[in-house]
Amino acid sequence: MKVIETERLIIRNFEPDDWKALQEMIIQKESSEYAIYDHPWPTSENEIKGIVEWFSKGDQFLAVCLKETGKFIGFISLNGENREFDLGYCFNFDYHGKGYATEGCIGLLDYAFTNLNAETIKSSTAADNQPSCNL
Repeated sequence: MKVIETERLIIRNFEPDDWKALQEMIIQKESSEYAIYDHPWPTSENEIKGIVEWFSKGDQFLAVCLKETGKFIGFISLNGENREFDLGYCFNFDYHGKGYATEGCIGLLDYAFTNLNAETIKSSTAADNQPSCNL
């Protein structure tokens, strides 16, 4: 996949060095009140490294990094086929409430409609997850 740039973000394929930042974010997520709504993620070093290796082999899971520093702050996923996709995302709690998820999702949606000829993109979340409902 080509790199997607927004005003403040770079959206790119995963790289092996992303594992530690992903692990930190997943540990946060697993301890949150919203973790009960998702399948549990593994958190060990070896498991996270394996996930990053798998993510890096495709274009379905993309790392979101700050353009200014290159720091990994989350990921966005776009899965599907036949011009129908599902959108998902997860961001480090330290970067919540700053518009990064919205900016990243808009950037990826634009890419999907422009470059992948997407017709339908859907996303879902738990009704109790008000921040994601707002997004």
